[in-house]
Amino acid sequence: MEQKQLKLSMKQKNKVLLVDDDTINLKMMQLALEKNYQTRQARSGEEALQVMQEFTPDVILLDISMPGMDGYEVCRQVRQDKRHCFTKIILVSAREGVHERLKGYGVGADDYITKPFVNRELEAKVQVFLRLKRTEEVDQLKGDVLKLFSHETRTPLNGILGAASLLGEDRSLDEDQQTLVNLIENCGKQLFDLVQKTTLLCDLKSGQPLNKSEQPLAMHLQELITSFERIALEKQVKLCLMESLPPTSIDADWTILVQTLHYITDNAIKYSNAKGEVQFSLEQTENSLVLKITDQGIGIKEEWMGKIFDEFAINDVKHHQKGQGLSLAIAKYVMEAHQGSIQVESVYTQGTTVTLIFPLSA
Repeated sequence: MEQKQLKLSMKQKNKVLLVDDDTINLKMMQLALEKNYQTRQARSGEEALQVMQEFTPDVILLDISMPGMDGYEVCRQVRQDKRHCFTKIILVSAREGVHERLKGYGVGADDYITKPFVNRELEAKVQVFLRLKRTEEVDQLKGDVLKLFSHETRTPLNGILGAASLLGEDRSLDEDQQTLVNLIENCGKQLFDLVQKTTLLCDLKSGQPLNKSEQPLAMHLQELITSFERIALEKQVKLCLMESLPPTSIDADWTILVQTLHYITDNAIKYSNAKGEVQFSLEQTENSLVLKITDQGIGIKEEWMGKIFDEFAINDVKHHQKGQGLSLAIAKYVMEAHQGSIQVESVYTQGTTVTLIFPLSA
């Protein structure tokens, strides 16, 4: 019995709310959609909001001109309710003017269809927006899963890394045992790096507010380079910073910006050839600060260039084993959050230049 009920629930039709003060229009929409959708009707804006207290529509077909609360106000109120954040709203009106359309989009409508409508067009629009709604819901679910993964793995990873570090200090371990401990520690660090990047990416995509302050970019750049001196020395990579740096301050969230610069610099060093150079330059133009980080590493293949800002599209910035394709995706989101931009130029086998452009306040 339970299996049959589950099977029936999985086949439930998508829900469409029809809102119009004209009974004939409601009947026409009902006839066009009732075969493939579960529909409910409302004859006023107030009734529509009341119906939505217990009926959660996937799509709303909403007349604009109604007595009392018009379609624009209904749309505005629906958009203020987080329960209906994925609900698609198609305005229905006899008016064809651009002004009406723009006003509708301004209050949160997704589309606009004019009366009289063709039934097939109406159903086609509903189908299109149902697909879009499903895509947005899946994207939200992926984000929620990534957040859960990021937060729930921090504590066990800290335990693994802490235990591995203590084991590594044990002088009684033979060579094979020490190799295994080092493997555990290195794999744990790679996972922790991925967790940090995933958490930051989720925060950026969710529109988390920035904690900005005015500070000189040159100061943070110098501190960043100093923090990488030991790693660069081990790799036999020379870090070169131009002598004269503009002292200009920018308004930024320095926690996430410095973390982004860290990712870019880490990749530049990691994938540089021994005895190569990583060059840093910072220049001020009339309207911006331009930071360039150039390496002499393996570069990026031409076929990868179109995907370098895509999340998880390639293994890290240059198709390597660590980071899972997030470094430049994060950099792109961070720069957009600061109203800046990022550019990447690369020649395979010769090196890559990452350019970050920060706008200056007027």
